[in-house]
Formats: sequence, structure tokens, C-alpha cells
Amino acid sequence: MTVAALGIVALTVVAAVVRPGVTDPPPQACPAIGYSSVLTVTLEGDTSDVAVLQVRDGEQWQPPYPPDAEVPAIPTTHDGGTWTFTLFSPPNQIALRALDDDGDVLARTEVDVGWVRVGGTPECGGPTEAEATWVL
Repeated sequence: MTVAALGIVALTVVAAVVRPGVTDPPPQACPAIGYSSVLTVTLEGDTSDVAVLQVRDGEQWQPPYPPDAEVPAIPTTHDGGTWTFTLFSPPNQIALRALDDDGDVLARTEVDVGWVRVGGTPECGGPTEAEATWVL
């Protein structure tokens, strides 16, 4: 190998070491997906009169009560004292209210929740989950 060829190889190695970003792969393209977030709320205390637990979703209380065909409802499940909501743009501070069979508000609260990413990537985001306990 000639001296000139060795010089070119040496300069290439130096350039790669000094400017490692040059050899980094291009930024990752993120999929255009609206990730969902799952909020699990456990009610404790006297919950015997609670018929529905609602979460504030923007300007709406979800799920609507009584059910309203004109207002799309977010997916919600209920098992005993545990309510699970699927949200698409969750704030860190969640507003909740408990309703009785007549739709009257029994109690209302706001809870700070820490959303934890449970999929996806740090660069592109992903689905998140949070848990809260509310003592009535």
C-alpha cells in the first residue's frame, strides 16, 4: 500500500472517530399511530352507592351517563371496585367523579397520576398506563 493510500485510510479513521454522528444511522421514522393509555382506578371505602365512575376527557365526562348515542364513549370496564378507562390524550392530573343510579354526583376529586410507557420506544412514544386509588 502506498503512503498516499495509508494517509487516506488514516484520515478516514480519524474523521469517523472525531465525528461519530457521520456514521450514525438516520433518525428513526415513527409510525403515525395514536397510542392509547390505560388508567386503572381502584375505589376504596363505602362504594355501595356508586353506579358509575367517570373520568374527565377534555370537555366531556366519560363514559356519558346516562349513555348517550350522540356522544362517543371511551372504552371503560368495571370489575368490583376497579374501573379501567382507555384514554387517547391523558393529562397528568385526572378528574374523577362518582355517580349514583340517578346520575347525581356523590364525590369528585382530582388525582395526579404518573403515566408509564409500556411499549413503543423513547424516540417515538408508545402506549402508557397509570394507576390511582380513590378513597370515598
